[in-house]
Amino acid sequence: METDTRVIAAVDCLKSGGIIAVPTDTVYGIGADPFNANAVQKLYTIKGRPEEKPIPLVLGSVEDVKQVAQNIPNFFYHLTEKFWPGGLTIIVEAKNLLPQLTAGGNTVGLRIPNQPLLMQILREFAGPLAITSANLTGQPAATSPQEFPQTLSAKIDFIVDDGKTPGPIPSTVYDVSVTPPHVLREGVISSETLDKEWKCYNKLLSNS
Repeated sequence: METDTRVIAAVDCLKSGGIIAVPTDTVYGIGADPFNANAVQKLYTIKGRPEEKPIPLVLGSVEDVKQVAQNIPNFFYHLTEKFWPGGLTIIVEAKNLLPQLTAGGNTVGLRIPNQPLLMQILREFAGPLAITSANLTGQPAATSPQEFPQTLSAKIDFIVDDGKTPGPIPSTVYDVSVTPPHVLREGVISSETLDKEWKCYNKLLSNS
């Protein structure tokens, strides 16, 4: 099967330190190579993102977690079986990441998106992608490239246009680096659903 030319162009752009815009299963995102300090800094700059706010990563497979995280609790894998690919960003302890990516902290947000074109890019790139919603900070997230502010579009090196995304609700951000885990941002998966999973998981542990 021939690789989509958009995938090849996006990966070439990432490898050269560029910024791409990509569809996700929630909203459009802008992304960069998370191991390229200049690219990550550019991501902060063009979005106007406060540098105290970390940037999450999207992954091509659960195996990629080992590249970027450590001391991962078993509950993490319980969640990935239930909700990945999909709209759950899980916060875990980071490993060997740029300090600006984690905003000087020791955690990172991870997820596998349920978007075929983005998954092709991730697999071709063979590594995680630092990604944040395609909007200026404080503005609504875009569900198509036509909704990007002109000031943002002008600074993106390559736009992967795949039509409208399901948005505008973003992924839920759930911190499992602490006990008990807690929701940092409610999105497509409710706090109630995650609370039930935590209780269910602990019940399974106590019965084992």
